[in-house]
Amino acid sequence: MKASTHYRIGIEFDGIEFDRIEFGRIVVARRSVDRIIFSMKVLVAEDSSVSRMLLVSHLRRWNYTVVEAVDGEQAWHKFQEESFSLVLTDWIMPNMDGLDLIRRIRSSKHAGYCYLILLTSKSEKEDLVTAMESGADDFLVKPCDQEELRVRLREGERIIRLEQELAEQNRQLRETQAALVESEKLASLGHLAAGMAHEINNPIAFVTNNLAVLRRDLSDIVRLVDKYEEIRPFIQGAPPELVQQLAEIQEDCDIAWLREHLPQLLQSSTEGLSRVRDIIVNLRDFARLDQASEDQLNLRVAIESTLQMLSLQIEEKQIQVQTQLDSDATIQCRPDKIHQVIYNIVLNAIQANEMGAVLKVRLESDADWNHIEVQDYGCGMDAQTKNSVFEPFFTTKPVGTGTGLGMAVSYAVVRDHGGSITIESELGQGTTVHVKLPRGDQGTG
Repeated sequence: MKASTHYRIGIEFDGIEFDRIEFGRIVVARRSVDRIIFSMKVLVAEDSSVSRMLLVSHLRRWNYTVVEAVDGEQAWHKFQEESFSLVLTDWIMPNMDGLDLIRRIRSSKHAGYCYLILLTSKSEKEDLVTAMESGADDFLVKPCDQEELRVRLREGERIIRLEQELAEQNRQLRETQAALVESEKLASLGHLAAGMAHEINNPIAFVTNNLAVLRRDLSDIVRLVDKYEEIRPFIQGAPPELVQQLAEIQEDCDIAWLREHLPQLLQSSTEGLSRVRDIIVNLRDFARLDQASEDQLNLRVAIESTLQMLSLQIEEKQIQVQTQLDSDATIQCRPDKIHQVIYNIVLNAIQANEMGAVLKVRLESDADWNHIEVQDYGCGMDAQTKNSVFEPFFTTKPVGTGTGLGMAVSYAVVRDHGGSITIESELGQGTTVHVKLPRGDQGTG
């Protein structure tokens, strides 16, 4: 049996009731801190075996993961091969001293901030200035006091934690900014779509009417040509010049080809115009995405419009779309928001599906509720991924290809309309998203 995850509107944590979205932000921040606390790795560069052994002993007793290096050159190679949060380095070492090691680390493209502590027997102020100018964060005089070393390490952890949290917040700000820019683009596109629909619709109607007239008159022309074919044997006695002109016209016109293909050409032109009209209708629907006012929305029309807008992605993956849509499913809502929810869910299903797979979309309604079900046959999700789907900035897509906001926004929209979202998914078995929305005017708010 597939596992089902249902999310309440509020979450209680330590006796405090949180909104789901706010709780998601807390979880993201907490996870970033936890990653720092439990993955602290220290590189120790010390040419004295006795001093190095003492340092390593203290660090491991304090639950740090330690990597040793006998000089600066070896430490630099290890730093390039692995990721370290802290580096303890002696100043005077063979091959490469501590200052050169620190300068190289600071000039490298290390992922994340690395806290550097310089160990030395030098204690003059000028030495301290030299160490700090090289890029060191802290300075300890040898022999190191055990408690002082531990205090300095904790300070390093605090700085790293702050740097990591700042980096995470900056990442979220960049993602949010990108989402806002995209939202502005969509709003502008909505205005453009409305104008295009109006400008294109008039000439389309004109051409459609002309084709209808041409189709009607063509049948008369065909009848006239047929009559000519019938009487042609009887006009051989006409003046030779007239007979010759008729023969040349008949050869140039290729009557047989016209009789066979003209109806097909008119039919394909009519179908092409019908396709353009469908696009105009979808552009009009899309233009409504920037409307803030509430209105009655037919969910079947909304789903069909979304599938049409995503037809290119569907065709590219050769996805077979199967729909079962109730025509009487309506909701009083902000159409732009519900369109956005449907778009996000269907797009995720398309992207999750394999080439040539099936995508099922069902819409049913009862006395009180509308039920939307979108089912894909993609890779599915494990329990951990499924439990994180509605967290802001969570995404399984490659870096730079998703904001991680689509499902979080969808959750908030459905909640604000008095509905709910549930997810069924198993790894390797695909995913089904259930959306429950109130019927009629029950979704106002």
